[in-house]
Amino acid sequence: MATDLKWPRTNQELAELMGADEQFVFSATLAEYWNLLSEVQYRADYFNSQIIATMSYENDIHSHLAAEFGFILKTIYRDNSLFRVYNSNRPVYIADCTESDTGIFNADGMVVAMPSARFEYKKGMNAEMNPVLLIEILSKSTRLYDFGPKLPCYKNIPSLRQILFVEQNKPKIHLFEREAHNRWVETELTGAEATFSIEGETISLGSIYRNLDF
Repeated sequence: MATDLKWPRTNQELAELMGADEQFVFSATLAEYWNLLSEVQYRADYFNSQIIATMSYENDIHSHLAAEFGFILKTIYRDNSLFRVYNSNRPVYIADCTESDTGIFNADGMVVAMPSARFEYKKGMNAEMNPVLLIEILSKSTRLYDFGPKLPCYKNIPSLRQILFVEQNKPKIHLFEREAHNRWVETELTGAEATFSIEGETISLGSIYRNLDF
Protein backbone atom coordinates (compact mmCIF):
# COMPACT_ATOMS: atom_id res chain seq x y z
CA MET A 1 0.00 0.00 0.00
CA ALA A 2 1.31 3.45 -0.91
CA THR A 3 0.33 6.85 0.41
CA ASP A 4 1.43 10.46 0.72
CA LEU A 5 -0.29 10.91 4.11
CA LYS A 6 1.44 12.13 7.26
CA TRP A 7 4.16 9.71 8.23
CA PRO A 8 3.44 7.39 11.15
CA ARG A 9 5.88 7.32 14.07
CA THR A 10 4.78 4.37 16.22
CA ASN A 11 4.01 0.72 15.49
CA GLN A 12 0.39 1.41 16.42
CA GLU A 13 0.09 4.29 13.94
CA LEU A 14 1.69 2.17 11.25
CA ALA A 15 -0.62 -0.78 11.97
CA GLU A 16 -3.69 1.42 11.60
CA LEU A 17 -2.52 2.53 8.16
CA MET A 18 -1.37 -0.91 7.01
CA GLY A 19 -4.50 -2.88 7.77
CA ALA A 20 -3.87 -6.46 6.59
CA ASP A 21 -0.76 -5.52 4.61
CA GLU A 22 2.75 -6.24 5.89
CA GLN A 23 4.32 -3.24 4.17
CA PHE A 24 3.40 0.41 3.93
CA VAL A 25 4.97 2.69 1.33
CA PHE A 26 5.06 6.48 1.33
CA SER A 27 6.96 9.06 -0.73
CA ALA A 28 9.90 10.90 0.83
CA THR A 29 13.22 12.48 0.00
CA LEU A 30 16.40 10.84 1.23
CA ALA A 31 16.89 13.65 3.77
CA GLU A 32 13.36 13.12 5.07
CA TYR A 33 14.03 9.40 5.41
CA TRP A 34 17.16 9.94 7.50
CA ASN A 35 15.31 12.37 9.78
CA LEU A 36 12.43 9.95 10.20
CA LEU A 37 14.65 6.93 10.84
CA SER A 38 15.76 8.15 14.25
CA GLU A 39 12.17 8.81 15.35
CA VAL A 40 10.15 5.74 14.37
CA GLN A 41 9.58 2.45 16.18
CA TYR A 42 9.25 0.30 13.06
CA ARG A 43 11.73 -0.87 10.44
CA ALA A 44 12.06 1.42 7.43
CA ASP A 45 13.88 0.90 4.13
CA TYR A 46 14.38 3.49 1.40
CA PHE A 47 14.24 2.85 -2.34
CA ASN A 48 12.99 4.66 -5.45
CA SER A 49 12.28 7.85 -3.44
CA GLN A 50 9.96 5.92 -1.13
CA ILE A 51 10.04 4.71 2.45
CA ILE A 52 9.07 1.05 2.77
CA ALA A 53 7.84 0.52 6.33
CA THR A 54 7.32 -2.82 8.09
CA MET A 55 6.29 -3.63 11.63
CA SER A 56 9.11 -4.32 14.07
CA TYR A 57 7.08 -7.32 15.29
CA GLU A 58 8.36 -10.73 14.14
CA ASN A 59 6.40 -13.99 14.14
CA ASP A 60 7.66 -17.00 16.07
CA ILE A 61 9.37 -18.77 13.16
CA HIS A 62 11.04 -15.58 11.93
CA SER A 63 12.42 -14.90 15.41
CA HIS A 64 13.58 -18.51 15.76
CA LEU A 65 15.46 -18.48 12.45
CA ALA A 66 17.02 -15.08 13.18
CA ALA A 67 18.18 -16.30 16.60
CA GLU A 68 19.69 -19.50 15.17
CA PHE A 69 21.58 -17.56 12.52
CA GLY A 70 22.76 -15.06 15.11
CA PHE A 71 24.13 -17.87 17.28
CA ILE A 72 25.84 -19.59 14.35
CA LEU A 73 27.44 -16.39 13.08
CA LYS A 74 28.59 -15.33 16.55
CA THR A 75 30.21 -18.75 16.96
CA ILE A 76 32.00 -18.56 13.60
CA TYR A 77 33.29 -15.00 14.10
CA ARG A 78 33.70 -14.94 17.89
CA ASP A 79 37.50 -14.88 17.82
CA ASN A 80 37.87 -13.10 14.48
CA SER A 81 38.47 -9.39 14.98
CA LEU A 82 38.36 -8.78 11.21
CA PHE A 83 34.56 -9.08 11.17
CA ARG A 84 31.55 -8.06 13.23
CA VAL A 85 28.07 -9.62 13.38
CA TYR A 86 24.92 -7.46 13.51
CA ASN A 87 21.19 -8.11 13.73
CA SER A 88 18.34 -6.32 11.95
CA ASN A 89 18.84 -2.99 13.74
CA ARG A 90 21.65 -1.89 11.40
CA PRO A 91 20.76 -0.25 8.06
CA VAL A 92 22.86 -0.94 4.96
CA TYR A 93 23.59 2.09 2.77
CA ILE A 94 23.99 1.41 -0.97
CA ALA A 95 24.93 4.57 -2.84
CA ASP A 96 24.72 2.91 -6.27
CA CYS A 97 21.65 0.78 -5.74
CA THR A 98 20.59 1.58 -9.30
CA GLU A 99 21.99 3.95 -11.90
CA SER A 100 20.06 6.86 -10.43
CA ASP A 101 19.02 5.92 -6.91
CA THR A 102 20.30 5.19 -3.44
CA GLY A 103 19.00 2.26 -1.41
CA ILE A 104 18.94 1.74 2.35
CA PHE A 105 17.81 -1.65 3.63
CA ASN A 106 17.56 -3.38 7.00
CA ALA A 107 18.64 -7.00 6.56
CA ASP A 108 17.69 -9.62 9.16
CA GLY A 109 21.36 -10.24 9.82
CA MET A 110 24.76 -9.21 8.50
CA VAL A 111 28.48 -9.63 8.84
CA VAL A 112 30.63 -6.54 8.28
CA ALA A 113 34.34 -6.38 7.49
CA MET A 114 36.40 -4.36 9.96
CA PRO A 115 37.28 -1.59 10.04
CA SER A 116 33.80 -0.90 8.80
CA ALA A 117 32.93 1.77 6.25
CA ARG A 118 29.97 3.79 7.50
CA PHE A 119 27.71 6.52 6.21
CA GLU A 120 26.93 8.99 8.99
CA TYR A 121 23.44 10.38 8.49
CA LYS A 122 23.26 12.11 11.87
CA LYS A 123 25.88 12.77 14.51
CA GLY A 124 26.49 9.45 16.23
CA MET A 125 24.11 7.56 13.89
CA ASN A 126 25.32 5.69 10.84
CA ALA A 127 24.63 2.94 8.31
CA GLU A 128 26.94 0.14 7.20
CA MET A 129 28.51 0.25 3.73
CA ASN A 130 30.76 -2.84 3.53
CA PRO A 131 28.91 -5.99 4.60
CA VAL A 132 30.37 -9.31 3.44
CA LEU A 133 27.26 -11.38 4.23
CA LEU A 134 23.56 -10.48 4.36
CA ILE A 135 20.60 -12.56 5.54
CA GLU A 136 16.94 -12.03 4.70
CA ILE A 137 14.16 -14.17 6.16
CA LEU A 138 11.44 -14.33 3.53
CA SER A 139 7.71 -14.00 4.09
CA LYS A 140 4.76 -14.46 1.76
CA SER A 141 4.07 -10.74 1.54
CA THR A 142 7.66 -9.46 1.25
CA ARG A 143 9.34 -12.03 -1.03
CA LEU A 144 8.52 -10.08 -4.21
CA TYR A 145 10.16 -7.02 -2.64
CA ASP A 146 13.17 -9.06 -1.48
CA PHE A 147 13.73 -10.75 -4.84
CA GLY A 148 12.65 -7.62 -6.72
CA PRO A 149 14.39 -4.31 -5.91
CA LYS A 150 16.37 -5.49 -2.89
CA LEU A 151 18.41 -8.37 -4.36
CA PRO A 152 19.86 -6.43 -7.35
CA CYS A 153 20.81 -3.61 -4.98
CA TYR A 154 22.57 -6.03 -2.66
CA LYS A 155 24.55 -7.42 -5.59
CA ASN A 156 25.89 -3.90 -6.25
CA ILE A 157 27.69 -3.80 -2.89
CA PRO A 158 31.40 -4.27 -3.79
CA SER A 159 32.36 -5.94 -0.49
CA LEU A 160 29.48 -8.43 -0.43
CA ARG A 161 30.35 -12.13 -0.83
CA GLN A 162 27.23 -14.03 0.22
CA ILE A 163 23.48 -13.38 0.35
CA LEU A 164 21.12 -15.82 2.07
CA PHE A 165 17.37 -15.69 1.47
CA VAL A 166 15.78 -17.97 4.05
CA GLU A 167 12.34 -19.58 3.68
CA GLN A 168 10.08 -19.77 6.73
CA ASN A 169 7.69 -22.56 5.73
CA LYS A 170 10.26 -25.28 4.95
CA PRO A 171 14.01 -25.95 5.25
CA LYS A 172 15.14 -24.06 2.15
CA ILE A 173 17.72 -21.34 1.57
CA HIS A 174 18.51 -19.43 -1.61
CA LEU A 175 22.28 -18.88 -1.47
CA PHE A 176 23.88 -16.26 -3.71
CA GLU A 177 27.69 -16.24 -3.85
CA ARG A 178 29.93 -13.81 -5.71
CA GLU A 179 32.42 -15.49 -8.04
CA ALA A 180 33.63 -12.35 -9.80
CA HIS A 181 32.90 -8.62 -9.80
CA ASN A 182 29.60 -8.88 -11.68
CA ARG A 183 29.02 -12.62 -11.48
CA TRP A 184 26.84 -14.27 -8.87
CA VAL A 185 25.96 -17.95 -8.57
CA GLU A 186 22.66 -19.03 -7.00
CA THR A 187 22.30 -22.36 -5.20
CA GLU A 188 18.98 -23.62 -3.82
CA LEU A 189 19.53 -25.61 -0.64
CA THR A 190 16.61 -27.81 0.40
CA GLY A 191 16.15 -30.25 3.27
CA ALA A 192 17.75 -30.68 6.68
CA GLU A 193 20.78 -32.53 5.26
CA ALA A 194 21.76 -29.76 2.82
CA THR A 195 24.89 -27.81 3.77
CA PHE A 196 26.76 -24.65 2.86
CA SER A 197 29.87 -22.88 4.14
CA ILE A 198 30.65 -19.55 5.79
CA GLU A 199 34.33 -18.76 6.34
CA GLY A 200 35.15 -22.44 5.82
CA GLU A 201 32.67 -23.61 8.46
CA THR A 202 30.07 -26.11 7.23
CA ILE A 203 26.48 -25.35 8.26
CA SER A 204 23.53 -27.70 7.79
CA LEU A 205 19.99 -26.51 7.26
CA GLY A 206 19.04 -28.90 10.05
CA SER A 207 21.01 -26.79 12.52
CA ILE A 208 19.14 -23.66 11.43
CA TYR A 209 15.63 -25.15 11.29
CA ARG A 210 16.01 -27.30 14.41
CA ASN A 211 12.88 -27.81 16.53
CA LEU A 212 10.57 -26.45 13.83
CA ASP A 213 7.66 -28.57 12.58
CA PHE A 214 6.39 -28.04 9.04
